[in-house]
Amino acid sequence: MASEFNYHGKCYNRDLSWLLFNRRVIELANETTTPFLDRFRFLAIAANNLDEFYSVRVPSLQSQMEVTNDKIEKKSGLHYSKILKQLHKRNEKNFKIQYSYFKSLSEQLPVEGLGKITTYKELDDHQREKADQVFDQRILPFLISTTYENNYNLDYLKNKRMALAVKMKLKGKHAIRIVPVPLEIRRTIRLRVEDQTIYLRVEDLIRNNLNTLFDDGKVEDILTFRISRDLDASLDVDKDDNNHDTVKNLRHYLADRERGRITLLAVEDLPDVSHKFLLEFLKKFRIDEQALYRIPGPLDLTFLFPLLKSWEKEKPQLVYPDFQAQEWPDQRSMLQYLQEHDLLLQYPDDSFDQFLTFLREAIADPKTVAIKQTIYRVANNSKVIDLLKEAAQKGIEVTVMIELRARFDEANNLKVTGELEDAGCNIIFGKKYMKVHSKTCLVLTKDGADPEGYVQIGTGNYNESTAKGFVDLSLFSSRKDYVSDLASFFNYLEQPGANPPKYKVLAASPHRIEDMVIQNIQKVKEYYQRTGRGHVFLKVNSLTDVDVIAAIYDAASVGVPFRLIVRGACCLELGVCGPKENIVVSSIVGQFLEHSRIYAFYDEGTALWISSADLMTRNMDNRVELAAPVLDPQMHQVLEHIIAVYDQDDVDGFFMNKGGKYFKYESPKGHSAQQIFLKELAVHPQPKNQLQLAWDRLLNWWQQRKA
Repeated sequence: MASEFNYHGKCYNRDLSWLLFNRRVIELANETTTPFLDRFRFLAIAANNLDEFYSVRVPSLQSQMEVTNDKIEKKSGLHYSKILKQLHKRNEKNFKIQYSYFKSLSEQLPVEGLGKITTYKELDDHQREKADQVFDQRILPFLISTTYENNYNLDYLKNKRMALAVKMKLKGKHAIRIVPVPLEIRRTIRLRVEDQTIYLRVEDLIRNNLNTLFDDGKVEDILTFRISRDLDASLDVDKDDNNHDTVKNLRHYLADRERGRITLLAVEDLPDVSHKFLLEFLKKFRIDEQALYRIPGPLDLTFLFPLLKSWEKEKPQLVYPDFQAQEWPDQRSMLQYLQEHDLLLQYPDDSFDQFLTFLREAIADPKTVAIKQTIYRVANNSKVIDLLKEAAQKGIEVTVMIELRARFDEANNLKVTGELEDAGCNIIFGKKYMKVHSKTCLVLTKDGADPEGYVQIGTGNYNESTAKGFVDLSLFSSRKDYVSDLASFFNYLEQPGANPPKYKVLAASPHRIEDMVIQNIQKVKEYYQRTGRGHVFLKVNSLTDVDVIAAIYDAASVGVPFRLIVRGACCLELGVCGPKENIVVSSIVGQFLEHSRIYAFYDEGTALWISSADLMTRNMDNRVELAAPVLDPQMHQVLEHIIAVYDQDDVDGFFMNKGGKYFKYESPKGHSAQQIFLKELAVHPQPKNQLQLAWDRLLNWWQQRKA
């Protein structure tokens, strides 16, 4: 169901918008409110984010350009070639900012008593001698090289691999040798010399010891480089195939996708890098020049992650302080509580262990006849998987919907599949052309036409590791409408040819979540036109679905206020809805990754929903997702309080302007949603009039800002 508003050319490109999100992550390294070591962490997170972007999104754009013969993307009105050029330009700026912050922070390390990140050329003679000993003993035995005089090919270098390209003169001829940086060795060498700790990068040490490795010719030029590859190959899971064939196909897929074309070539931009050799390297290995970035510092800042682990042990005061998440009280049964009350938790303030308590009690309850759960991403050595295996071994019927196509978690999900099958669980793999991205667990105490039991419906994965750093919502209930709907949902997943069922209270993708959101926006619009009251609050990771955006534009054109919190890519453009437009867009980036999805519609009633789905076309049309209304009055108040706190955030929020750029509030009042929740830990209901006051304050501030 789409609005009649013409969105063509009135939206930002998704990928250009995402690069602005990554810049916001980088900017946290320059925030005075960010602890010193966590500033390094955000630089590393941004580097990690970009790896996936160049392995998935950039290849997709390149394919679109080739398939359409460089036609215009309707959403943004830009040719795909222009989008790719702008991506390159924007990412170059991101790198420049990122590495300026890295340089500045690195200079402060000795002041904080954490040693020094240095280069081989900066070492004195004694330090250099010690570094060379490390090279001879710990690095040289792992080095291999490949010599090219013709038939240039880098297929053996997998995604995210770093190497040195060395131009050699051998017996009067020129050749190029590729020396991969060994995976067996940590990226940094820690040297302790005369009470001074220094950190030296392995690739730098190799670069300055090549004469030890090569004694059959003269080294003329050297490039230190790292590649990202196209990993955007698709995997179809056919429900008509047996599980053995599906697993076999996945293994082939994982092996093949590492050979995709090179989408990013990062070269360390050192003073002695020869531009002539760089161009020769691109030509001989058939790498597009648009993939090239000359990086003003160490390649791949994810090398900081292991360093940060050791540094934060030495200086715990330089990271965000630990906190004690809310646990379920031992003296109280969760299942007994759920027989009379719903429960809404927000991770990480509420501990993910409470979901484990829910599962443990269900397994121990003699009334439990079945447990059904969707799995998209789980932790290594997952406690959730252990509990599901325990349930099956106890005789409970356990059905697990595992999404094998969860990108970059395929191998772990393959491992989990084997474990669960061995324990006697029934495994299903979802729909052939749609990923199952829903986050739900159903415990049945009575099966059949009138099922009874308990449900959990969430916005995040069943991963006890990431739940400590991701903000997500988790709803628990024994309401019969929820139970009945989830029983129908799992029946639909278990039957390959089944049509999507009709639900009593839930909404599900494909299509029906989009319809629900658009219909509710239109209801608010009609109410606003009658009364002058009403507004919409949406909190998602990404907003890219053009039909939802068109519905927002349509309602905003008559004055309906919208408060949108979009962490990542936001294709909605401000200033296109006329003089009555009243839309506030912010992106909250802070200590935790904002991952919860909330849809709130305020008209004559108040409809509050949580969902696994972002407002993206893929989630609306091409995935199996769930959205659940919060029906319990007390949990309604809890969610309204959460919304009110997010409304007031002026510390972690970056606000969008009419040009599509983001800015920080110049004089914040100190309202950080994440820190407020940490201080509360247990969420307390807040009266509705407080929510309206928060909304009015934010709108007043926005009107002043626009003026």
